[in-house]
Amino acid sequence: MGLTAAGCLDYGEEASKPDSDSNGTTIGPTTDPTAPPLAITPVIVYTLKETHEKFGTDLPVPSYLPDGYSFSYALQYGEPDNRISLIYAKGEDELRITQVPVPGNPCPGQKNTGSVGVTIDGTNGTFTPGDRENVLRWNDAHYAYCLSGTQEVDEMVAIAASVKEHAGGGIVAPS
Repeated sequence: MGLTAAGCLDYGEEASKPDSDSNGTTIGPTTDPTAPPLAITPVIVYTLKETHEKFGTDLPVPSYLPDGYSFSYALQYGEPDNRISLIYAKGEDELRITQVPVPGNPCPGQKNTGSVGVTIDGTNGTFTPGDRENVLRWNDAHYAYCLSGTQEVDEMVAIAASVKEHAGGGIVAPS
């Protein structure tokens, strides 16, 4: 299970350890304490219960998933965006739901070419088809969301519509 599965901008890759060239000098990230970090290492958890305990109750947990998908793992990235991603898998195929606590584009770096407008339970969003994954984006009053996977537009809209804003202390487990 890799961290670069279907998804939004993936801060999950750790910065490489510095290598040494033939002269023994270090090649790699700067050691300047004022430089921004090169990567954000996420907190990874492997159960919905632990996800709830570590990340709180405002999670993008869908009440509907396509047949065969089940929770695989969750990632929480720190500053600058405090992004949370829940990853559901069916074999090698992954479906990623990412939530950012500031409305805007939660999928920087993803192409927008060919995007079409969609409506998700009365909320406007955009669906962008891709070669290996499709991306659905939408916002509510508190969060920006990105849903990425191989599903077609109608299936992705159904998943997005089932994401319950402000779970209110409990996780809604997919049936």
